[in-house]
Amino acid sequence: MSSKFIKLLKIKKGIWYFSLFLILFSLSGILLSSFYKPIKKPVNLGMDFVGGNEIRIERICNESCSEITTDILLQKIRDISKDKTLVNNIRLQLQNDNKLISIRTPFIKINKSEELIENINEIIGPLDFGSKNSRSVGPKLGKDLLVNGLSSLAISLVAISLYLSVRFDKKFSILALTALFHDLFIVFGCFSWLGIILSVEVNSLFAVALLTIAGYSVNDTVVIFDRIRENNKSKKYNNFNESIEVSVNESLRRTLFTSLTTLIPLLTLILFGSYSLFWFSIALAIGIIVGSYSSILLAPSFLIEDSK
Repeated sequence: MSSKFIKLLKIKKGIWYFSLFLILFSLSGILLSSFYKPIKKPVNLGMDFVGGNEIRIERICNESCSEITTDILLQKIRDISKDKTLVNNIRLQLQNDNKLISIRTPFIKINKSEELIENINEIIGPLDFGSKNSRSVGPKLGKDLLVNGLSSLAISLVAISLYLSVRFDKKFSILALTALFHDLFIVFGCFSWLGIILSVEVNSLFAVALLTIAGYSVNDTVVIFDRIRENNKSKKYNNFNESIEVSVNESLRRTLFTSLTTLIPLLTLILFGSYSLFWFSIALAIGIIVGSYSSILLAPSFLIEDSK
């Protein structure tokens, strides 16, 4: 691969404009989600964080299940239900070609849960009661999980900041952290949009994904910054800009191969894995792609000095 495969000096502004677009896209998703009535939070928090009951049950269908929207199903449940308040707080998802029904409710008693299932069975049954799977998370536990997840992320970012401050000088450290926050913000913003459009909820696995992305992104950036520092010290190149371009291209093959070998198993999980790991895998895949982009292009582009 030619040492001039990526001409960073020429595409520097294009990289900045593209990152600005990604940041504005993410920010708009976060703001819209915060004011979107069904969510009212920067991201659609799942049951792990807010507590409640979740019931997953399958329909019995011959070849394909009849189609029905969640809005129509909720309206029909509202028409026959005795507890109108409960129905107003139900969240439904139809998955696997309308065969699997996921029902989210506030923390309720067993008899209320059974009554809800019977109403759904009456509307779009028959249901396969043997496939019923339910779980409950109390509001206190949900709050504790949210606080612990945020604390873990904050502690990891502080630890990464300390590591970078020891490993590099002040300028390199700040730019590496900027690239890291850029990656995490974009992943977070993408899931804000997914929560609005597809009602995707984030759970404790999303916090794990963010922690993993943070480590991955910093690792790639550190490798490239180390190469830049070494080449600049060697005095083999005419100026600092040339040293940066050569360093990026020397690290390009390694970074791309690492990203691809990580994305392949994630793609397998996305296509063939269980639904519980689907959005976790999507979050990691987005983070790896954005992290590779920021490590190869964005972070080094900040070091490019304007020609005099």
